[in-house]
Amino acid sequence: MKKAIILTFCIIFFCVNAHSQNIPIFKDGDRIVFVGNSITCGGHYHSYIWLYYMTHFPNTRIDIFNEGVGGDVASSIAKRLDKVFEHEPTVVTLTFGMNDSGYMDYTKPENKIIGEENVMKSKQAYKEIEKEYEKYSDVKKILIGGSPYDEISKFNIVPFPGKNKYMLEISDYLKERAEAMDWAFIDFNRPMTSINIREQKNDSTFTLCGGDRVHPATNGQLVMAYLFLKSQGLSGKPVADVVIDATRKSVQRHENCKISQLSVSKSDSVSFEYLAYSLPYPLDKGHYNGERYSQYDALNVIPFMDEMNYEGLCVKGLENGYYLLNIDGKTIGRFTAKDIDRGINLASFEETPQNIQSQRIRELNERRWLMEREMREYFWVEYNLMRDKGLLWDSTQSAVDTLLRYRKINPFVNMLKDYWLRFMYKDVREDNINEQKEIVDEIYRINKPIQRKIQLIRIK
Repeated sequence: MKKAIILTFCIIFFCVNAHSQNIPIFKDGDRIVFVGNSITCGGHYHSYIWLYYMTHFPNTRIDIFNEGVGGDVASSIAKRLDKVFEHEPTVVTLTFGMNDSGYMDYTKPENKIIGEENVMKSKQAYKEIEKEYEKYSDVKKILIGGSPYDEISKFNIVPFPGKNKYMLEISDYLKERAEAMDWAFIDFNRPMTSINIREQKNDSTFTLCGGDRVHPATNGQLVMAYLFLKSQGLSGKPVADVVIDATRKSVQRHENCKISQLSVSKSDSVSFEYLAYSLPYPLDKGHYNGERYSQYDALNVIPFMDEMNYEGLCVKGLENGYYLLNIDGKTIGRFTAKDIDRGINLASFEETPQNIQSQRIRELNERRWLMEREMREYFWVEYNLMRDKGLLWDSTQSAVDTLLRYRKINPFVNMLKDYWLRFMYKDVREDNINEQKEIVDEIYRINKPIQRKIQLIRIK
């Protein structure tokens, strides 16, 4: 059943992206900027992509930057591209459409006209973005058809029926432009919608798109990261894969790892030194901000463990019985000879030393993400209030007075005022950025795999 689900999803993904340019794999030294709206600003998908590279390619140093601003449409993105290219990127992405399509009940005929006008405006504004992107010919470009508005889940009343149709029009337009410009493109909308439809057959309230149908929760964010990584051709790249023949006392296969000092005793115990060249991807089971789903819940709807996080251990020829698996002297679990012959995915066990090492990387990356994400709220106030008042990047009392005055009449300004006050001074923002760099440096210091001793001991 699981294989059938995986095959169906792979077919859907291939059909959706068959005519798209593949996304290039990131290389050592790449600086990637993700440009978008609140789904990028407050979302994890780019952070999860980076975490995959941190663990799967520990010797490939890349840097990823969040350039999402809540509420942005294409026209507002076009006005802030100077900050995007201040990062000196080698790769830039672009996604928009959720806000551009508007928040209306499209069952009303007059709103369909407004929706069509909104789509046309976003296409016109995109042309200004494309002109700016073209100036940087050495920078690789990736256009992203954004995540869907879920108007089919039954968890409450759908406030904006018909909205996703207009989002798809924008996504299809971006695909056309990517093909015309020979840029890369990936669509999140259709694959995520397909998963929603499939899962809602069993649970009508299921959604990847969060409690507001707009902002994907952490399960949806991992799905987005998975789709992106899959489009980079990274499906089927194991953390490591080891096959040992206990009868012949030999290593049949070792992929992305080094095996040494193999010892087999009467086919009832096996030990060897194991150095993987990657670490397992550290999954998070936590629920945040009242979210119904965790990142870990995404494993129920995508074959992430099989395709992106497989750390295989297979030993053939063991005598029947039960075996303890020890790594560095720590017992990980008890398995039958048949279990081990079929193969065990070590990445699925939280208490392996290598998974514990990865979890530390996840914790640091999450801290970095939060620091970056909080500063994005400062930028929201700058772009949505201060720029219109001629006070962009101003930290004088006049800017403070403007903030305090508009907090009384604008609920978003009132909600984000503390972030603006915290980051209003340039040196404070620079301190934040420098601390993020220090965290990333620490991650790339501790993300190197360590040689482990693996033992399989028969229980007599």
